[in-house]
Amino acid sequence: MGTVMLAFLAGIALGGIYFAGLWRTVRSLPDAEKPARRMAASFALRAALALAGFWLVLQGGWEGLVAAMAGFLAMREILLRRLGNTSYGLMGGNAHGSRGH
Repeated sequence: MGTVMLAFLAGIALGGIYFAGLWRTVRSLPDAEKPARRMAASFALRAALALAGFWLVLQGGWEGLVAAMAGFLAMREILLRRLGNTSYGLMGGNAHGSRGH
């Protein structure tokens, strides 16, 4: 059970890095000279880190991978609730899509 809990915590850490990096990237796009390049580079770095982390967790078995994915998604929800909808009216909508209706 300890291995699964460590994998869950690893998933929370990976989710924090991934989604906080996404948030920072999106917030910096209006000031970027080449926003498409910045977004692509950010995605490549975030995806590589997340995939490497999930691969390491997978070495302990598929149960750990499931726990890490649950932690990753839990962090997504935590950050969505904490940061809320910060679209500043550019796109409108709800932070949770249509689930809020």
